[in-house]
Amino acid sequence: MPLEKADTAEAPRRRVNGQAAEPAAKPLTNPRRELVRDQLIDIAAKMFDEKGYAQTGMGDIAQALGLGRSAVYHYFRNKEEILAALVESEALTPSHMLQELSEDASLTASDRLRRAVTDGIVRRLSSGSRFLFFTRLEAQIPAHMGGLYNQSRRQIYDFYVHCIRDGIATGEFRDVDPKIAAFAVIGAANWTSRWYSPNGPKSPREIAEVIADIAMQGLRRIDGGGADMAAVRANLATLRGQIASLEQLLP
Repeated sequence: MPLEKADTAEAPRRRVNGQAAEPAAKPLTNPRRELVRDQLIDIAAKMFDEKGYAQTGMGDIAQALGLGRSAVYHYFRNKEEILAALVESEALTPSHMLQELSEDASLTASDRLRRAVTDGIVRRLSSGSRFLFFTRLEAQIPAHMGGLYNQSRRQIYDFYVHCIRDGIATGEFRDVDPKIAAFAVIGAANWTSRWYSPNGPKSPREIAEVIADIAMQGLRRIDGGGADMAAVRANLATLRGQIASLEQLLP
């Protein structure tokens, strides 16, 4: 989506000692500035993906936006700042959200896991194509940002492992390998960005709830000796319906 030129319009030039001075930047309201900033990041991410990070300059980004280079500098001083903002939004922000969940003593392991899955998918599918671009940009992240990015990914993985391990200890989840289960849940959530279409019949929230249901029912403990077979069959029927619903979204 192109940026509106009105957002970066210059204020009238001031007169200093009879000479025209550089115009002052037109003040922006914070919500509008954040919206424009997000649009700029989206377009820059697409260019980094298509041309390559090293081959893309601020002038290229400004040209793609249909604006002068000085307008882009209202938001970022250089392309490194744009990439840093992309890393923060797609890697650091999720790890911070999961940290808040892990520190909430009122939540059970099941609550934390379900919230992590649903909130993560909604955020991912609501970010347009940025997340998909970012997954392909990982190899282009400069070395000085790579350490922080990898650390955040590790924190996300550790959250899922600890959450599943806690659920096993409390009897909420069946006895599975927490590491393999964590990879499975994270993979299912991440893959949604590959096939999701904003024109599809289900919203990001509805898709997130279906994926979370499948993840939770796959982990939930069922005591073999006293299991209610009617409840087991009902769960299986629910799972089949949810999978069929997801399959309808595939191309």
